[in-house]
Amino acid sequence: MLSICVPSYEYDVAPLVLNLRTQMARLDVPCELLVYDDASPRVPGWWEERAKLTGPGIELKRLPQNLGRAAIRNRLVRDARYPNVLLLDADGWPGDHFLQNYLRAVRDHRTAQNLLLIGGRTYAPSPPADPDLHLHWWYGHRRESTGHAHRRDPFAGFQSNNFLASRQLLLDHSFPETAVGYGHEDTLWGQQLRDQDITLARIDNPVIHLGLEPANTFLSKQHQAIDNLVRLRVAHPFLTTSLTRLTDRAPFAPFLARLLPERWLVRYLTGRPRPNLRALDILKLSWYNSGRPA
Repeated sequence: MLSICVPSYEYDVAPLVLNLRTQMARLDVPCELLVYDDASPRVPGWWEERAKLTGPGIELKRLPQNLGRAAIRNRLVRDARYPNVLLLDADGWPGDHFLQNYLRAVRDHRTAQNLLLIGGRTYAPSPPADPDLHLHWWYGHRRESTGHAHRRDPFAGFQSNNFLASRQLLLDHSFPETAVGYGHEDTLWGQQLRDQDITLARIDNPVIHLGLEPANTFLSKQHQAIDNLVRLRVAHPFLTTSLTRLTDRAPFAPFLARLLPERWLVRYLTGRPRPNLRALDILKLSWYNSGRPA
């Protein structure tokens, strides 16, 4: 039995709903699909056409107030009816046997109650036609796609865009709603599970990330994520990322980052179809250092 939970914000989920509805019809277990829009100020056209998207076990709901990235996931889990919960971002595109692959993996593991299955993400094999989307595509292709080196600590870089767990596990370990900003709330959640009796398994069941953003928007969100990382690490000193490890082990690194002006780095990253991502690393380092408490 499976509950598929999709939080959405200003995104047209109609194609995803139709895809999942088709896959649900092929399953031999009860399932449901919950899609909650987090009080988007601009709801895409699919909302007006939602009647065409409904079907058995499908619920589309627009929340009256914005809950935020962590709280809406917790709300979906509470509203789910079935013991296995699949959390999926609205801008992920699943393959034809996506749901079947997850259910097969659950059956292959006997410790389903304390099991966390991560399907991963990937990006289109070729960059999009719009050059303004190349930075996001290149970053995702090189840094986020399934198949690149996974960390020695499997909980360290957890991403909440595509994973399955028992509903009870998610109720017992809810997403941190105090992490109200953008970014790293899922990193924190994953690292909070390190010392719990939980089995984390990565399976080959990625979604294609479709929500590419223009370069300036992408960089703005990267900046927001770094600011949130600073706030979260003050409250949770155990939180680590590759960026925090670098600054902890090489205290001179922030000084080196200041040698390159931010405006130059931004111009370089937004002005080339295939920039060296080390420039983004330096920019993040500069943001992190400037936001850290004295």
